[in-house]
Amino acid sequence: MSGGSRGLRGEAPERGPPVRRGGGLALAALALALTGCETTAEKSARLAQSARHKSRAQAGLTITKSNPHVEVASTAVVHDQNGTAAVVALRSRAATPLHEVPIAITVKDAHGTVLYANSTPGLAHPLVSVPLLLPGRQTIWIDDQIQVSGAASVSAKVGEAPAASGQLPQISSQGAHLFEDPTNGVGVEGTLVNHSSVAQQELVVFATGTRAGKVVAAGRAVVPTIPAGASTPYRVFFVGKPQGTQLQISVPATTLR
Repeated sequence: MSGGSRGLRGEAPERGPPVRRGGGLALAALALALTGCETTAEKSARLAQSARHKSRAQAGLTITKSNPHVEVASTAVVHDQNGTAAVVALRSRAATPLHEVPIAITVKDAHGTVLYANSTPGLAHPLVSVPLLLPGRQTIWIDDQIQVSGAASVSAKVGEAPAASGQLPQISSQGAHLFEDPTNGVGVEGTLVNHSSVAQQELVVFATGTRAGKVVAAGRAVVPTIPAGASTPYRVFFVGKPQGTQLQISVPATTLR
């Protein structure tokens, strides 16, 4: 299965001491094995996308101009003994879908002191961008790698992004259900299905648990690749307590062609 938030997902650098590490390398290897052999074209696309993301990460995130077509609908901060997760709900009013949308977040304590911002050079691409925003739709984005205490609020700024054209790949989550791992705690697992003819690279699974309209649990996992028309199991571990909540799983496409 693909690694969840507590496993090694190829996202660097980690901040602070490791949290509940699982067998991430083995999980990632199993996910790749289950999705079948990678074609030459898929490998080339994966390497090209990885190179783009690495180049952008080296400089650190900077947003000089806000995107006038994207609204920050709501934000939430979730805590537990493993750390903090920032949850941002975005709504796009753009006429076309947007992809690889830069997002800058700032986490503050109750006194307004900045505890964390995702502008540090070297962060993995999914921690500084939203894969896909659809017109008129609300999209959830999560950073569950925040190792600070005392976080009370998170603010977000969204930058300009390229429009996506053509038919967009569709990925679905099937059979999602909670489970408990003796090392990593409670998570959600299921199967991802790539319904498109485009192999997906660095596919991000976002999961939230909502109670009485409030986000009380959040997590994410990155699946290295899913070939066209294939499926793979996934696991996401939560910050917070998802038991008895309304679960929402979001899997936006990351590779459009």
